Amino acid sequence: MPELIIGAVAALAATGLVRYARSHSLEIAGWQWLLTALGFLYAMFILEVIVAFLREGTPKGAVVMGTLLGFIAVVWGVLLARFVFRGPARPISSPPETGGGV
Repeated sequence: MPELIIGAVAALAATGLVRYARSHSLEIAGWQWLLTALGFLYAMFILEVIVAFLREGTPKGAVVMGTLLGFIAVVWGVLLARFVFRGPARPISSPPETGGGV
């Protein structure tokens, strides 16, 4: 049963991400979508590892492995959000000229 829930949540998250990209008119290359799909698969893997450890009766192992692998997933997600799904770069405006000189 947990596998079904993990898959459903991942599918909903992927669908939401595609809708977000389309509604914000983001131009995302194929390799960026590939990195995103790998990120979703990695997150599902982490959740499955945690579920497997819990089924084996080792909650301490689930916490340790979930923390170690989860840290990598959080860094991956932040980098994806920052560099892939941020949108077009806005030009940096220059400060206004005061007209006075030194």
